[in-house]
Amino acid sequence: MTSLTLPPPLHDGTVRVRPWRDTDLACVEQAAQDHRIPQGTTVPARYTTEAGLAYIARQHARFTSGEGIALAIADQRTDQAVGHINLMLRPQPGVAGIGYWIVPAARRQGIAARAVSLATTWGLGAGGFARIEAWVEPDNHASRRVLETNGYLREGLLRSFFTIGTRRADMLVYSRIAAETAS
Repeated sequence: MTSLTLPPPLHDGTVRVRPWRDTDLACVEQAAQDHRIPQGTTVPARYTTEAGLAYIARQHARFTSGEGIALAIADQRTDQAVGHINLMLRPQPGVAGIGYWIVPAARRQGIAARAVSLATTWGLGAGGFARIEAWVEPDNHASRRVLETNGYLREGLLRSFFTIGTRRADMLVYSRIAAETAS
């Protein structure tokens, strides 16, 4: 079984992946204003300072409860949070699910791809995971590109697999495995 550890701050010269801070409320507020992010995440649909702080506290609690690792994606230069990335434990030992979002103002800049690269490299290396998988809606072409850019392979379609808001949604399954990374 994978022992859950927090990574050191991860960075590539453009993007930093680090723990959430109470000073990251502007990022949570921007995410709350997006029509899709609150539907499939725990970002509050109606933002208040209290709801934003509760969101950040939930991200820290994911680690302390053993559920997974939830981190902010920040601009390396300014350290301003522009998104979220997580590695959540799956029931199978050594398997994590990766999830991420970027606030609308920071999209189409390659930030998600860079953050996924950093988290995946750490997760399949020092993080000790054997497999990292992602579930993505078939029509989420941007997220599919992020995964494919990072070497994730599409494994199949899970029909009516996930509840998003009040609807059932199909999900494509993508994965990377440590055995392939090592070779």
